[in-house]
Amino acid sequence: MCRPTSTRVRALTQASRPLAPGPRKLHNAPRTIPGTRFAWFPSFLENPASMAYLKTLSLGLLALLATHAAFAGPVLDRIHTAKSLACGVIKEEEDYSRATDHGNRAAFDLDLCKAAAVATLGLGANFTISVFPDEPAGVKALKEGRLDLLASASPSLNNTAQGLGFAPVTFHDGETLMVPNSAAVHSAADLAGKKICFVITSQSEAGLRTYAARKHISYIWYPFSEVGEMEAAFFTGNCAGLAGDVSQLANTRAINRAQSANYTILADTFRHDPLAPAYRSVDPQFAAIVNATVELLFAAEALGVTRSNVDAMASSEDPEIHELLGHKLGSGSLLNINDQWGAQVIKSVGNYGEMFDRDLGKDSPLRIDRGADRLWEQGGVLYPMVPVNQ
Repeated sequence: MCRPTSTRVRALTQASRPLAPGPRKLHNAPRTIPGTRFAWFPSFLENPASMAYLKTLSLGLLALLATHAAFAGPVLDRIHTAKSLACGVIKEEEDYSRATDHGNRAAFDLDLCKAAAVATLGLGANFTISVFPDEPAGVKALKEGRLDLLASASPSLNNTAQGLGFAPVTFHDGETLMVPNSAAVHSAADLAGKKICFVITSQSEAGLRTYAARKHISYIWYPFSEVGEMEAAFFTGNCAGLAGDVSQLANTRAINRAQSANYTILADTFRHDPLAPAYRSVDPQFAAIVNATVELLFAAEALGVTRSNVDAMASSEDPEIHELLGHKLGSGSLLNINDQWGAQVIKSVGNYGEMFDRDLGKDSPLRIDRGADRLWEQGGVLYPMVPVNQ
């Protein structure tokens, strides 16, 4: 049954109230974010007019979601009937010449699938996984209704125009260079005059040539048509740098286990390629659940709520943690899901930082530096919004 409008308005009005003071606040941001394209963002938020605009925009979006929240769309109908969420992950082969030159992120994508399933169906939710060799194949399956969710895809205008929607970005991939530690190279500029290996006609070649021209850096171009030959040249010291996406280079480094500790992926990114969970735009309620799930993962990290302490945090006096974990009657009603959905998701996969470290970062074979995927308080670009429960 649709909730009365006045009830929805009261719920949304609560979301705009100032948060109670406490030691950990989601909005205590630094004044600058050195080394990122978003250095203007903190000063933008310090402007009262900007904050008023963002608050109005956020409330408008929440009101739009609330209008649809009482009506399960076709995606949620299918999920509830099947009692399972159909999720797709991309497991690309080692091929630097594809249109989408990402590496294998299957473990991270699996955790995103699990988080969305638990948010939608509850603790211990069932979900099925379909594996695709590349993004176009996964997007095709999603558009055809064979999937409810594609864990990672490029939020491009082309995909949006084809009826897809996207949650907040969960991984900022991008093209860069891998170098041997022995070379003492710290930036792409340090490789001027050196041989750079790449697959001919790949996106990495195009991105690197554009970057070199823009920065007036002269490289010795060393093209290959075969990935194996290119990697052999790099690992035997016949070229100073290897071009590719961060996730792709990390996979190449991990496969060469005996030598993996001897190579560094540079922080310089000459082409950005963010990835986010994708869904069809036909079901606003399911879209709201997926979006809220990603925001929850960010917020949990910002507030220090982890997989191991989530039960203990239930007794926290911090009002933000109290709201995040759903300890308030009806706190999940805006999304028409279990009040305890937030705590259940964190119990299942942990917070965003735990997921990243386990699946992509320092505790995984890939050892990808978080870089832009840090919270903005830590120099990244991830900004947790106000918890949806408030």
